[in-house]
Amino acid sequence: MSSPSPTPLTAAQTHALFDILIHHQLYAEIEAFKYPTAIERYGYPFRKADGVQTTAPLLQSMLNKFVLRLPGLKSVGLDFWQDKIKILVAKMGEAELSESYDKGAIGARKALATAISSLLEYVARGMLGGYPVVEKQEADKEKEYHTSKPEDVLQAWDDGMRELIHGDLLDKLFEQTAATGKLEDHSSIVQAAHEFLLLNLASFCHHFFIMSPDGQYLLHLLENVHRLIPYYVVKQTLRVGNAATMINGMVRLVLAKLSVTAVTNWIGLTNNTNDGMNLMQQIISTVMAWDTAEFQKRSQKLESSRDAPCKAVFKAIKTHVYASRDVHDVARNISIQESKSIVAVMLETADDRIDTDSLNEHQHDIAMEYYSNLLSIRDREELTKVLCKSNPDLLTPAIRDVVSAFDPVIRAVHNAVDLSGTVTDAENFIADLIKVSKPKKGSGSQTGSRSNSRASSPSDTPASVTDKVPVSGVPTVEDYVKLLRKHIPSAHKFLHQVAKNAPDLTAQYLEYAKGVLLEFRGDGSSISQPSEDTKNEHGAGSMTAPLQSLFSTLSTEKQEELKGLLDLHETHLKQLKETSRSRLRSIMHPTSPSPTTSKLPSQARGTTHGPGMYLSRWHSLLNSTLITPATLHGSVRHGWEVKGELDGKGIKTDTLLSNIKHKRKGSRDRDQGMHLAEGTGDAIERRERKKDAHEQDQTIKVWREMERGWVGVTRGLEVMGPD
Repeated sequence: MSSPSPTPLTAAQTHALFDILIHHQLYAEIEAFKYPTAIERYGYPFRKADGVQTTAPLLQSMLNKFVLRLPGLKSVGLDFWQDKIKILVAKMGEAELSESYDKGAIGARKALATAISSLLEYVARGMLGGYPVVEKQEADKEKEYHTSKPEDVLQAWDDGMRELIHGDLLDKLFEQTAATGKLEDHSSIVQAAHEFLLLNLASFCHHFFIMSPDGQYLLHLLENVHRLIPYYVVKQTLRVGNAATMINGMVRLVLAKLSVTAVTNWIGLTNNTNDGMNLMQQIISTVMAWDTAEFQKRSQKLESSRDAPCKAVFKAIKTHVYASRDVHDVARNISIQESKSIVAVMLETADDRIDTDSLNEHQHDIAMEYYSNLLSIRDREELTKVLCKSNPDLLTPAIRDVVSAFDPVIRAVHNAVDLSGTVTDAENFIADLIKVSKPKKGSGSQTGSRSNSRASSPSDTPASVTDKVPVSGVPTVEDYVKLLRKHIPSAHKFLHQVAKNAPDLTAQYLEYAKGVLLEFRGDGSSISQPSEDTKNEHGAGSMTAPLQSLFSTLSTEKQEELKGLLDLHETHLKQLKETSRSRLRSIMHPTSPSPTTSKLPSQARGTTHGPGMYLSRWHSLLNSTLITPATLHGSVRHGWEVKGELDGKGIKTDTLLSNIKHKRKGSRDRDQGMHLAEGTGDAIERRERKKDAHEQDQTIKVWREMERGWVGVTRGLEVMGPD
């Protein structure tokens, strides 16, 4: 008797499967760019060998559908992509920047890459599955949304996106923006959806700078760049009335190279392609040099520290850092397979083999941190080499091509808006963002130097955030909400002036926006008004049939196994959605009881966890990252078990030097404050990080079973050329 055929996936299971496949594939495509071959197989607009299929179908499709259609950028020639951007991306891959596994901590590049992936997931799912049409009741069509009611704000975002994609809200939005620069003059659905966007943006900023592993280090980079930008000169140049003269002046200011070689080349006495650096490259190289100086100081202190390993250990580490990619990959694989630290492997495989048993735990810790510091130095050397010192220079001509392509757009905006005032608004926003993102001491004053200072040396960098601060001094989501409310009117004013004074340019962007939103319509199928319990159970939209067909190719036993995992993941997604909604309510009504409200005094109460399901997706990628064992022989760790890479001064948060004289703290001491630089957040944050990592491990089982067939399906999305 034949076994009964397996039942098809339910709508909820299809939705969970679609979510898992997009989540894993998109990050796999992004992660592949650490190898130079990724860009060789990318596809249009980059040159690719005939017969070779794209290895990044989701990214390639999104680039062609959403980026290359942008007014201005669509007029850039193919040589820009194939002869400049392609080579730059390949060189970044060839640089072989360090891995989080080797450093023993989550690095800044890992944090950025995973954050980008978690946001692009939404775009990819909408592009493939579409945004469902809901058959609304007649009474709902005239619904008034209130920005003070959490349920209205949540509903307005959902209804607003649906009206943008399937209705005429986009035309009304552009028309009203041209008529007024005040948010309160827009319809209630726009105001409430705007409130949803603002609260989520505040949550993202808080999570990025306060709760994420490298938030304070990235803030440190932002502050250094902010100090080096010559805002006064930029604003003076933008005040020039003639658009052509203004554009030429800005190009000269940012891209002109000031060196003896540049002058002799201009005169005609020489023809040397290595003619120095422009202002933008000077800023990049200066920031990288400040970081490098800090790491070199740390390395020297480690070498001379008490009970340091012998000189041969440091020599072996230096040799390994500058070895080939193959050597690094082999050492990493051995470390994983044999459960040894990366330092133990490199010492055992060195030309002059070193007995690792001669190292005690303290010396191993010194060697691990020394290795991490050298990797950070090498990363900054390679970034400076590619972006600032490559011969020939690829970055400068690439930016010139972009400016040339956007020339009509820049002229129209220059005639419509006071760009000098816009730059002032941006400068003030960045200064306030830096100020808000720094921890407050007990007195309430901000740590670090003033955000608008113009320091020119690493000695003037902000104070380290490794200093313990009281919980009441930790920036909250509400602080970022206030920041955005203060500065968002500047953005409204800018958009209003462009829409009002540059109607031709506005029409171009309206046409572009309509083309983009068309990509999210899917098959246009409608569903009945959903309940909260079934809102996500419309399956995978346009991808439902392909997913059902693909899943049916698995064996009956495998289907039943994966269905259990899909049910668990769908439950997890519902929990994330409810948690996100609860946190949004806690921000809008802070006095309401919520498990995510920090235990602060009433006068300083604030929310330390904001809304956004994407935060969990971001964490799941970060927290499942493999990290080298902490001891000579030990199990491989995961991202949720370690801290961030750097603190606000460019120093490792778990640096050994700062902990050599560390005293054991009692439970009362531990509750009195937190180290922002650790990126471990509070108890809620640590618990959720572990849970997200576990969920990632579960879903990867589904991905491995479906990967080959699913990637084959998505390769059919490849765009072969221009429309």
